[in-house]
Amino acid sequence: MSGSRKTQLRGLKVEDILNEELRREMGVEEDPHTGRLRMNQRFSQINQWEDIMHSVYELPIELEGYSKKVTELESLRELVDRLSRQEFDSVKRSESRKKQLRQFVKTMNMYYNLVFTKGSEKIGYGVLIYFPDLKSDAERSSGIVLVEKKTMKNGKSQTKFERAKFDDFLIDVKPYIEILGNLYRKSRRP
Repeated sequence: MSGSRKTQLRGLKVEDILNEELRREMGVEEDPHTGRLRMNQRFSQINQWEDIMHSVYELPIELEGYSKKVTELESLRELVDRLSRQEFDSVKRSESRKKQLRQFVKTMNMYYNLVFTKGSEKIGYGVLIYFPDLKSDAERSSGIVLVEKKTMKNGKSQTKFERAKFDDFLIDVKPYIEILGNLYRKSRRP
């Protein structure tokens, strides 16, 4: 890691990086006190998707506080419900998977964004799936899920994080990724 990036990331948590990426996907936030557009200078050098996601690899990820199971995530139920009902004007998705790079053979991250727009309201979900110790069959590995939900309306935003753990990605997480992917594709059809 370069010295300037190391300085830039000092004091940040993975939640900060995920919050910044979701904020960018949703559009610039207004400062609720001044009404002016607000840019976080700590991220001025990290301005590309891959840079942001690479930064996630460079931060220590705490594994404590992940006691819920994936099935208990309120955000997951909301996502399935929101996509099923299709009560939104538009939805966009982005994802990143880093698993082929040589330096990332022991751990792996996946990151997904879903941003819904309905009128002047935007609701975004950012999901980081982190595998701290990959097995030879990566899909059978255990790990954690960090979900951020951000709601923006009338120049104000609210943010909520949820954490969960999984024992077997193939059984505990992948079915939900497939359900959400199918619902997203269905919502994109004319």
